[in-house]
Amino acid sequence: MPCIDAMVDKVVSLTPDQTVEEAMKVLETRQIRTAPVLDENNILLGMFGFESLLKQMLPVSVRMPSGLQRLGFVRGAKPDIARRLRSIKAQSLTDAMNRDPIVLSPDLSVWEGIRKLAKHGSPLPVVENGTNRFLGIVTEQSAIAELERDEYSSR
Repeated sequence: MPCIDAMVDKVVSLTPDQTVEEAMKVLETRQIRTAPVLDENNILLGMFGFESLLKQMLPVSVRMPSGLQRLGFVRGAKPDIARRLRSIKAQSLTDAMNRDPIVLSPDLSVWEGIRKLAKHGSPLPVVENGTNRFLGIVTEQSAIAELERDEYSSR
C-alpha cells in the first residue's frame, strides 16, 4: 500500500510572500501546527510551523550542529527573547521556514512513511518525484486511518 493512499490532499498552505506573523495567524486560525510553503506552481519550497519558529528564536550558538546543549545558565533573557520574536515575526516566511523538509514520494510504502513519521514527526509532505510538486501530506492520523481502512477491507 503506497503513501498516497494515506495522504490528505486538501491542505492549508502558505506562500513565500507572507510574513512569519501572517503565517502564525493562519496556523492559529486553522488550528494546525505546520503547513507547506508553496509557490504559484504548487512546488514545495519548505514547511513552516511553530517548531520552525521556536528554532529561529534560539541563539545561533544553540542551533549549530555542535552548539550549546543547555541554556540553564541564562537568566533574565525574557525581554531579549520577546524582542527576537518581534523581529522574527516581521521576517519573510522564506527566512524562517524549513527549506529542507523530509518528504515522502507517492509510491513509497505506508510502512516506510510511518517509519519516517515516527522518526521525524508529522506532517510530512508528499511530493512528485523529480518535480517537487506538492501533492498533500501524511499525518499520524491519516496513516493510522489508512491502516484501519485496509484492515477492515481485508476482513
